[in-house]
Formats: sequence, structure tokens, C-alpha cells
Amino acid sequence: MDFLITLHGHNRWLMIIFALFSIFSIINNMRDSGEYKKFTKLAGSIYAYALAIQFVIGLILFFPKGNALDWDMSALRIQFEHATTMILAIAIAHSPAAWKKLETSKRLRNTLIAYVVSILLIFLGVIRIGGMSLWLGS
Repeated sequence: MDFLITLHGHNRWLMIIFALFSIFSIINNMRDSGEYKKFTKLAGSIYAYALAIQFVIGLILFFPKGNALDWDMSALRIQFEHATTMILAIAIAHSPAAWKKLETSKRLRNTLIAYVVSILLIFLGVIRIGGMSLWLGS
């Protein structure tokens, strides 16, 4: 179980890297007018699927941890807040799949907004679970 906790904790850096990579890909695609590039789609898919894998790891960790907390309500509340924030981030990161039929400029704009919002929610969720020290390393 300690391995999964470590993996889940360190994967947040991969999520941020994938998110930033996707955002820069979208911005680059926006500068080059035309169609939605395959590379932009691939970068977004990697980000969305990586978040889904991170969610599964978090779900595996959530239930045993809830039992181990012996229903300490303050600790459980923080766990639920973290889980809810991350589920929202994942849902928003997956929302671009619904915009496939929009024209390219609107699709890129909406996708960029969705990824920026999802990365902000990830920051907030990690801060909620462990404070700013998890980001700053102190």
C-alpha cells in the first residue's frame, strides 16, 4: 500500500507535465490556423487517460484509508474534499470529447479553458490534502 501512496503522490508531477504539454500544444495549434492537429489530440488524450489512471490509484487508496481513519470526521472530510475536487478535475479534462463537432477555433478555445480549469483544480486538491508544502517540497 505504501508503494501506491508514493506512486499516487509522485504522479501529480506527471499530471502537471501532461497538462502543460497539452496546453502548449493547444496554444501552438491556435497560432497555426486550420484544423485540429493530431498531435494536439494525442497530447490531450494522454493527459485525460493519465488522470483516469491516477483516479483509479486514488480510488484504491481511498477505501482502505477511510477504514483506517476509524471514522475521524475531520480526516474523512479532507479525504472527501480531495476526492471530489479531483473528480471534478477529471470530468472537466474529459469534457473536450463533447466538442468534436464544433469548429476548430471554438473547440481549441473550449479545450484550453477546460485544461486550465482542470490543472487549477488539481493544484487546489493537492493543497487541500497536504498543504502547499507538497508543491514546494518543504
